[in-house]
Parts: sequence; C-alpha cells; structure tokens
Amino acid sequence: MARSHSADASIKTFMKFKKIEPEAFVCTTSAARPFGCMELWAGNERAHRTLELAGLEADVIAIPSGADRGGDLSAVFSCSDNIARVVLADCVGHGYVASGVARHVHHLLHKFQDVRDTAGLLASLNDEFTLDSEKSKGALRLTTVVTGTFDGGTGEFNFAYAAHPRMLLWRAREGKFLELGEGMENLPLGFVTGEMYSEQSIQLRPGDMILAFSDGATEVQSPGGEQLTPRGFLQLAETTLAKMQGPVRLPDFSAALLEGVQLHRGSSELEDDVTLLTLRRLG
Repeated sequence: MARSHSADASIKTFMKFKKIEPEAFVCTTSAARPFGCMELWAGNERAHRTLELAGLEADVIAIPSGADRGGDLSAVFSCSDNIARVVLADCVGHGYVASGVARHVHHLLHKFQDVRDTAGLLASLNDEFTLDSEKSKGALRLTTVVTGTFDGGTGEFNFAYAAHPRMLLWRAREGKFLELGEGMENLPLGFVTGEMYSEQSIQLRPGDMILAFSDGATEVQSPGGEQLTPRGFLQLAETTLAKMQGPVRLPDFSAALLEGVQLHRGSSELEDDVTLLTLRRLG
C-alpha cells in the first residue's frame, strides 16, 4: 500500500523523547527498595524511539493530537536482576490539560518505581493519584494505565491493567495476534482509593511480541464515522505484519501500523492522542 505524503510528513516530524540522565534516578537496592529501577526513556511528546534492554527490543511511537505534547505517557525502566518495566498511561482527553496530568503521573512513577509487584505499583499510583486529585484545585482526569515487567532471565512477562485497552500478543510460532488479560480491566486511576488490581503472567519465546496502545488507536473513526474498534485494530496489526518482508524491524512495523490507523481516519491528523508501544523478545 502506498504511503501518503501527509503520513510521511507526520512521521518525519517526530520530536525526541526527553532523555533522563541516569544518575538523577538511580535507586539504591535495599530490603525496603529492592528493585533498583532506572528510567531510560519517558515522555508524552511526539516521538519515535527504539532501544534494547533485558533481552527485549522496545519501540515506541507517539502522535499527540493537535499538539507536540499530549495525555499519553510512555516510560521504560531498566531494573535490577535483568528486569525491564514498561508503562503506558492515557489521561482522559488531550491537549494542554491532559499533558499536565501526564506529567503528574510521570512524577508518581518515580515515587513508586521500586515497587516490584506489578499490581502493587498500580494500587500505589491509584491511591496517590486519587488523593492528589481530591486536594487539587482542578480535579485530575481519570487515567488508564497498562504496566508490565519482563524478566530477561526467565522470559516471564507480568502485566496489569487499570481500565486500559488490552494488549496484543504476537506468537511467532503460530503467526497470529491474541488479546491479553480478559476480565482484567479493573478501575482507572483516580476513581476511588483502595482499588485492588489483578495481574497475569505469560512466557515470551524469542520472536514473540507485545503490543500496547492507547485507545486513540482503536477509537479512531473513518470519514464516514466508522470506528476501527479493538477487533479491527487487531486485524490491522496482523495484515500490516503480513505485508512486511522478514526479518521485520520494529520501527518499520510501528510506522506502518500507525499509517494504517491514519489511513482509516483518512488523514494524518488524528482526533485523539495515539501511542504504540511494541516489545519483542530477543534470542
């Protein structure tokens, strides 16, 4: 399928994520803080970045709607014991207000980045976020989150949701995408304190991929008002991958998948922020 000039222009104008200097966020390992996490990349701005960590290749592509910054926050952490952590948060709405909420979530991530338990991380974020919202002059908007940790030694990927769209799993052997975590939606950040989040674990084999995304990718509407839907997005991911000649580079897959979303919209300008976060096990 031919790539439109407007889509090319959109992709070529990506801004860089803010790079966090490692020494600013290195955490000491102790009984109280055993995870020793360090942020590698994070941002809510227009960007396309690829990096490797703990046996994973990661690629994130982000297009805020109508601005250089938006309400989607992506963060990638390298932790002790050969573990990687990824977070994708989506604040309700887009633009300046949502961007401010995303920055607040980023701040809270650093406060709780050494909570080893994935569901426990969401519970800590939710309680603090909800209390902060009650104290703020303008209530913080509800925010959905998906977070996962990958053990580079065992291949185990542990994940949890806070009302976020379900991730897709690409099984290299089977050659198809599957939805992850049925019945695990839980409540978003900011709804009520004390929410308990559930988590699941899967085993990733070399070549397997995890695809996380914000709901802007599934709720995008065609010029005729037809929504892409989660099922349509899964099918788009499968057809996009099937058209690519192997071995597939993650940045090329992300760019092609984003272009498919834009083609459904009929424009490179999207109504909501769209972020795609793709992980692939190396080996």
